[in-house]
Amino acid sequence: MATVLRSLTYRGIPVWRHVKVIQWAIQIVSGIAVVALVVWFFSNIGNAIQERDIPYGFGFLDREYQTPIGQHFLPYESSDTFLYAFVVAFTNTLIVSVVGVVLATGLGILIGVARMSSNWIVSKVSLAYIEFFRNVPLLVQLFFWFYIVLALPPVREGYVVADRLYVNNSGLTIPGVSASSLAAALAWLGLATIAVVAAVVTYRWLAGREIRTGAASYPLLVGCATAVVIGLIGWVAVGAVSGGAPFTPSIPEPEGAFGRISGGFTVAGGLVALLAGLVMYTAAFIAEIVRAGIQSVGRGQSEAARALGLSGMGVLRHVTFPQALRVIVPPLISQYLNLTKNSSLAGAIGYSDLTNIAKTMTQTAPAVSIFLLIMVIYLALSLTYSLIGNLYNRAIRF
Repeated sequence: MATVLRSLTYRGIPVWRHVKVIQWAIQIVSGIAVVALVVWFFSNIGNAIQERDIPYGFGFLDREYQTPIGQHFLPYESSDTFLYAFVVAFTNTLIVSVVGVVLATGLGILIGVARMSSNWIVSKVSLAYIEFFRNVPLLVQLFFWFYIVLALPPVREGYVVADRLYVNNSGLTIPGVSASSLAAALAWLGLATIAVVAAVVTYRWLAGREIRTGAASYPLLVGCATAVVIGLIGWVAVGAVSGGAPFTPSIPEPEGAFGRISGGFTVAGGLVALLAGLVMYTAAFIAEIVRAGIQSVGRGQSEAARALGLSGMGVLRHVTFPQALRVIVPPLISQYLNLTKNSSLAGAIGYSDLTNIAKTMTQTAPAVSIFLLIMVIYLALSLTYSLIGNLYNRAIRF
């Protein structure tokens, strides 16, 4: 046996001492252990479901949900199916996630840059913001903003700004647009997407040409003009085919004896409180990430840029921040995932997000199947953010 073991070599090294062989063996054993653990876990769940006669399956998705959804961005009726209700709930969560990510990123960058300001007041105010919102639990902040919204005057006594903006305890109503027809709206949105893509391509081509030749090409101006021209042509074309503009303005105004607001776009109070809490909380973490990324860039870079005559903002925009992105992006992705998952707390303040609606569904449908779907949806959403962030991180890597 000892002779056989001594004869087992890889590139002249005994297999039990070769680093590569040991690494592969550990990975194989670890993979088998993980698979066995997962199989054991789900087997126990399946046995428990059968022994206790717990209902499961996905046949309920074709049934009528028969329950109203308070806030919904997609058209919804109580007679719609469970599956469509899931789509409506997912849309609510997706909108909160995307809008929250955009607002938190902007606010976080602003606070992070202000934290490094040479102005003592600006720096200390930013520090106080970061320490306060980062250390107070998110659920407490959500309740705080929710009760702030509830403390606003009722609809008939709410605040009105320029007869266009209405603020009351039911939410925020602003001017919006309404689609003349679904087909015309979708057609113009498709053309608008093409316009944006064409503008990006034009900008990149002109920017590259400007670098190669040194001749002024005005890439930003020409790119914006490209998007505007294609958008206007699409607007006129769709309007000529459909017989009317794809979208028409919708102005909010009081209606009826109770002063209800009709028209415009209304952001429900629960959504306002949820976005305020998520954005303020996440921005505090993003601010620290931005500060760390900027400080990771050597001082020689900024000093050289200042020596070339760039202003402080020019140094930050063209020299410091682009180099800091390679440090900022990876932890920033984690904060985006945290914001998306933290949106599941929306049920505490009455917003109809995916988790809140799913919890209501468990009264008339199998809870195991419903929460399995929720887990898959949140996983898919998080992996999508990770994919986009990693692709961007790879594109800016140098």
